[in-house]
Parts: sequence; structure tokens; C-alpha cells
Amino acid sequence: MKQKILFLLMLTGGVAVLFSSCTTKKMVKQAEKFETAGMFGEASDLYYQAHLKKPDKADITIALQRSGRLYLEELSQRVASSFDEGNYKETVYHFLEARNLIDRLKKAGIYLEPDKAMVRQFDDAKAIYLKKRYEEGQKLLYDMNYDEAKRVFSEIYNIDPDYKNTRNYLNQATFEPVYKEGSALYDEGKYMEAYRKWEYIYSSAGNYKEVKERMNDALNERYKQGVLLLANEQFDEAASALGDVYDENPDFKDVNTLYTEARNEPVYRRAVEMLHAGKCRTAYYACEQIIADAGSYKDVDKIHEEALACAQYPIAIQTPALRKNTARAKDFLSLLNSRLLKLNNPFLKVYMLSSVNPRLDQSMRSSAGTPGKAALKSLYDQHKIKAVLMIDFSQFDAKSGKEQRKQKTGFERVVMKSTDGETTFYDKQVKYTEISKENSVDAVVTYKLISTETGEILLTDRVAASKSDEIKYATYAGNPANLYPAVNHNGTYSLNDGGYKKLQRLLKASHEITPVNELVNAAFKEITRRIAGEINNFNPEK
Repeated sequence: MKQKILFLLMLTGGVAVLFSSCTTKKMVKQAEKFETAGMFGEASDLYYQAHLKKPDKADITIALQRSGRLYLEELSQRVASSFDEGNYKETVYHFLEARNLIDRLKKAGIYLEPDKAMVRQFDDAKAIYLKKRYEEGQKLLYDMNYDEAKRVFSEIYNIDPDYKNTRNYLNQATFEPVYKEGSALYDEGKYMEAYRKWEYIYSSAGNYKEVKERMNDALNERYKQGVLLLANEQFDEAASALGDVYDENPDFKDVNTLYTEARNEPVYRRAVEMLHAGKCRTAYYACEQIIADAGSYKDVDKIHEEALACAQYPIAIQTPALRKNTARAKDFLSLLNSRLLKLNNPFLKVYMLSSVNPRLDQSMRSSAGTPGKAALKSLYDQHKIKAVLMIDFSQFDAKSGKEQRKQKTGFERVVMKSTDGETTFYDKQVKYTEISKENSVDAVVTYKLISTETGEILLTDRVAASKSDEIKYATYAGNPANLYPAVNHNGTYSLNDGGYKKLQRLLKASHEITPVNELVNAAFKEITRRIAGEINNFNPEK
């Protein structure tokens, strides 16, 4: 396997090398055609590309040197010709092209130098051309034609970045319109939009026209807007203004404190108001919002504790009666209690009525009726229980089915071959057994949540769950793969070839059935989940 992989890698590498070699040859042939046609610039460009692919090929390097030298001589003639004609722009750009050619050849290890006359002509032409363009750029700036001025000074900068005051003029042409846009926005009271215009300049050109100070001015004006809005208790607008400042500079004056106040003061006031109005859950959640946002704000921790104490809703669960199934009643109660606790509802506190008031629990279980107001009131007065959850099994039926066994007639087919190779079948009549069983559970629970203060039924519902499982399989003492079912016609059995697959499925079917206890547990889980969900969603403040 390793040898195969190595072969494939070598083959792939060989194909890549071959392809590269073909490409290089095509470049060289095309370069030769250009060179023959006197197109030395195009030839040198292709030779250079071929050299990059094959830097060790001496013939390519020689060809590159030859075409490069010829092209440099051509550019030198162009420089001289354009200079004599007074076309100083062409003189400059022909020389720049020559300089680029020299730099490129140097990377290939070929060193050429421009002749002194060409350099002198370039220097003279550059002085004249840049002076003219510089003056044009200054006029464009004066006329506030910033786009054209930027184009002119960019050209000068690319030719000679140190030419006079080009760098500053280029900055002015580039950033002055942006600066003015920022100033106009500032005057319109759009301080953050102005800030971002100036921020763009600062990130690109540094402190152009003291733009950093202008940015600070914009933040300060937006800050003052936020302070005024906060003083007028326009909290949302204040939070927006102060948030703008905070996002850009969290350390700006006391913006952090004021931004926190703008976000949380209305929530704090709502928490206090709801607590006084007895809407303790609403107050609690408002405090949670503040704590999540600010960690601490005024006396929110104290209000949070008061709201939780006020909102807590202790309930006692009555032990359900389930005729002779006391153990299963306890299982149901334990499962319901576990589900309620797993809700992690901060307001819900769960007690067993059998622990709080065993006598009342026994009385309710025996009578299956609603307790009197006095008994309920005692739970509230003595134990601060606010509601009792009554559980009544309206129906409970758990059946462990009896195994049903039926003896069936079938045929076991035996394949035989004669000495001459002919295949025949011998079907032997046999007996096999079909076995079936079904377990089932049906449960219906009615629950009531009753206020201990008023005796009012706060919640009530009827919850049902049915679970079942059944098995059906066949057993046979012989070879089950050869077993076929039989059909009876007037007391005579015959092999039923069409029923073979169905019988085979029965022979391979599982013998395991879900025990009744597991079905009961599944039904209880479904019922307790629904009851716990209703209790969790119940809000006594609504």
C-alpha cells in the first residue's frame, strides 16, 4: 500500500514538473517571436516569467539579459526623443518604466544601469513636469476641487514622495472634504456622525487639523445631551446618548456611572413600585435584570431579597390514595416532588402534607374531599403554607397479562438430492407454538391546587396516561429456518408457502416484554411532568 501511495505521489509530481516544463517552453517560444519582431518589452516580460519558473536555466537567463538590455536601450531612446520634443510627461514615465525594468532584472541577478544622459534628461524633465503639476494641484485645492487635486498630488507623490509639500497637500486633498463633512454634521447636532468622520481622518492621517480635539468636542456634546436627558428623566434617550459616548471611550468623565443610571433607574423604580403593590415576582425579575446588567445599583440587593421572600409560594402536597397500591402512591408522590424541585423555580417551596400535618393528610386521603376552610387556614397561620395540592387517582389499572400459548400445525421442509442430481422436497408435518402476552397501565389523575387563605381552587385539571407493551413470538424444537405454516382445508393440512416470511418473523421475534412496573413508572412520569409544568407556570399575582 505504501509503495502504491509513493508511486502515485511520484507520478503526480512528475506530471506537475512536465506541465511546468511545457508552460515554460511555450513562454520562451512566444518571447523569441516577440524578440524577433522587435517587441523587446513583451519579450523581456515573458523571459522574466520563464526565469521565475526555471531560475537555473542559463539559456533563459541569457535571453532575459539580452532582451532586457535591448528594451532598456529602446526606453533610453524614447526618453531622449520625448525630451527633445518637450514632452516632459512622457520623458518622466519612460524613465520610470526603465527604472522598473532595471529593478526587476536585478532580482534575476542581471545588473544594468541607465546611461547618464537619460538620467540627466529625466531629472530636468521631472523638475519641469512636477513644477507644472504642483501648481495645477495648488489651484485645484484653492478651487476646492478635491478629487482632481487628490489625483494630481497622488501622481506627484508616486513620482517623488519628497517633492516640496506634496505629502501635506495630498492629505489636504484627501481629508479636507471629510473634515468639512464632519464640521457640517457637528453644526447640525449630529455629534456621533461627526465623530466618526473625524475618527476616520485620525486613523489615517493622524491629528490632521487637530482632529483629535474635534473628536473630543463631539463626544463632549453628545455627553451633555445625555446628561440633560437624564436630568429630565428621559431614560431611554439618555441611555442611547451616554451609550454612544461609552462605546467610544468608557473612561470619558463619569459616563460609566451615568450610563449605568440611565439603563437601570427606570427598572429600579419599577421594582420598588411592584414590591409595594404586592407584585413581588415582577419586582424580583426587575432586580434580576439590574443585577445582571450592573452587578449592584443603589439598594437593589435588599429589594431583591425582600421581593424573593414576598414572592415565595410554599405548597404542601397531599399524599394520594391508591386503594391497595400504597407503595405506588408513594412512588408517584416522590416522582412529583422530584420534578417540582428540578424546576429550580425560585418562588416554589414544596412540602409533604404528611410531614406538616399528618392528621389532615390522613383525613384528606380517607375522605377524598376538600378540607374545610379552618383546616386550610391553620396551615397558613402555623406553617405559612399558601396552597395545598390535592391528588386523586380517578382511575388506576395495571395489568400483567397472562401468557397465551397456542399449538400450531406446520411443516418442516427437508431438501433432498438424488444420485442423478435431481432436487426433491420432503415436507414433514410438525407442531410449533405461538406465544403472546400484553402488559398495560391506565392511569387518570385529577389534581387541585387550593388556596389555604381563601379555600379557592386555583388550578384544577384531569391528566390521563396509558402505556402498554405486547409480545408475540413462535417457538419450534426443530430447525426453525425450514419451518412453514400450514393451512387446513376440510381437515387436511397443506404447506402454506406464502406464510413463510411471517412465521419466520415470529420465530425471530423478541421474547422480552416491558414489565408492568416500568409501564407504571412511564405513565407516572408523563402525568407528573404535566402537573409540575402547570404548577411551575402558575403565577398567584396574576
